[in-house]
Amino acid sequence: MNDDYEKIGILLSNMTNEVVSSRVRVRAIVELLGEKGLITREEYEERFKKVFERDAISYRNDLLKEVKIDE
Repeated sequence: MNDDYEKIGILLSNMTNEVVSSRVRVRAIVELLGEKGLITREEYEERFKKVFERDAISYRNDLLKEVKIDE
């Protein structure tokens, strides 16, 4: 049982690191594009909503499939 808890802890840690890394990367890209005058914050927010609605469920499902395969 402790082995299961350890695996869950590692999985949660890895997921947290991935989320933080992804958010930092996106923020860096948005800042760079904004500084260069290539996009505005509003344009980014509009595109984010559009892409989120289009892709979020399939990305989530893909991740859940990967977790089940790795079990």
